[in-house]
Amino acid sequence: MSARSGHAQVPGTVEIRLSGEPEDTATVISVLERLAAGLPVTTIGLEILHKSGPRANRRDPGVRVYLTLQITGGAP
Repeated sequence: MSARSGHAQVPGTVEIRLSGEPEDTATVISVLERLAAGLPVTTIGLEILHKSGPRANRRDPGVRVYLTLQITGGAP
């Protein structure tokens, strides 16, 4: 899953790419939405298994970082 707005990158924004099983990407999105809303995330855990970069973007200004996450626990 890619989050590409088609807009020029502006300070304060981050575009991310999620790849995986649909239910797993939906869980990560749900956790991010709960965090953004200030809601507790107590039944789900995310462990960062790998973090790359930062690497210079080829087409856009800024850098890119890739994360590999492991979901633990149940859905929030």
